[in-house]
Amino acid sequence: MGAGEFRVVPYARERHGDGPWRVVARVFEEYGFPFAEADYDADVLWPERHYREGWFLVAEAADGEVVGCVGLSDEGGGEFELHRLYVLPGARGKGLGERLTREVIGLARAAGARRLVLFSDVAFEHAHRLYERCGFRRNRFRYAPDPWRSREWGFVLEFEEER
Repeated sequence: MGAGEFRVVPYARERHGDGPWRVVARVFEEYGFPFAEADYDADVLWPERHYREGWFLVAEAADGEVVGCVGLSDEGGGEFELHRLYVLPGARGKGLGERLTREVIGLARAAGARRLVLFSDVAFEHAHRLYERCGFRRNRFRYAPDPWRSREWGFVLEFEEER
């Protein structure tokens, strides 16, 4: 099954429920990261409360199961941030992560972004290569504002101003 065999659609509570939360919880479990229903993770339990309409996307398998997700936020001043790109293990290696990333890049461009930033745990090396393929460059290191002070790389994608 390739990326084209998945549907990428805006999150809808009545259809997707806690699907994004289950995806992120599964990936965290895979990497041995702590994950619990808490304020820090509320954005994937209640995307409609944390992301502008249409700015939280899910990837669905043919049976409707949520197998991936990604979000976008407007941070002000022309800066947007990509959040929560996760794909279940069984759906990886099919171009789905890149498809979700490029969808968010398109949303940010359409909203007038000058730059798109993201932060990714140092353990997600495969994702880092994906971000670089999509035009991001690694630009900083930080300790995340999560309860565990995770170590993260920051990435940035600068958009050319249209003339």
